Order: sequence, then C-alpha cells, then structure tokens
Amino acid sequence: IYAIITAAMAAKLAQQFQFEKVLHPISSAVTLQVRWKSNPLNSVSLLQQYYRKMPIRKKWRRAIVRGTMVMCERTGQVKIPPLAISGYDEKKNPYRGRFEDLRSTRVWFKD
Repeated sequence: IYAIITAAMAAKLAQQFQFEKVLHPISSAVTLQVRWKSNPLNSVSLLQQYYRKMPIRKKWRRAIVRGTMVMCERTGQVKIPPLAISGYDEKKNPYRGRFEDLRSTRVWFKD
C-alpha cells in the first residue's frame, strides 16, 4: 500500500506500524510502503481448519458448525442430531413421523 503523507504524519505512523521510508521520485513528500505483519485476527483456528477439510458440501459443513446437524462417525453421513421429544419415549414409544408433522410442544437435543 502506497500513501503520500507529510513528515509529521510519517512520525506518527512510525510509532504504530513497521515500515520503510521511500522517497517518491515525483513529489517531495515521503511515501511509506507499509509491510503488514501477520495479524492474529486473520488467523484460522484448528477447529475451523478441521471443519474446512471435511469432504462434504459447504451447506452441510455450515450446519455442522452451527450444531443443527451432526456428522455420523460410523457411516460418515450428515444426520439430524438425536432429539428428545416430550410425550414420546425412545424405547417404548418412539416418534416415527416427519419432524414437520410433529405436534409436540417441547423438543430438545439429547446429550
């Protein structure tokens, strides 16, 4: 990034950034070439690296990151997480219909 600035502004910027002073051939003002250091704000976490390497579509990867879908470790498929539904028991009386047709007032993720 090149910027033509005055000497007073150059002194102020010298305190904030690491740069080299380069004299511009056309103008008498000082041109600064700012060499940005790597910023931790732009770094990618190990968790994000793991999610990005998953061999699935972006749509499903985003759902896994949000927590609305889970990756099955056994089959490698993206599935709806196990749900607990009030009024239904998983072993005695499981709900077998579509989620859209469910009339229960309480649904939560099982841990």
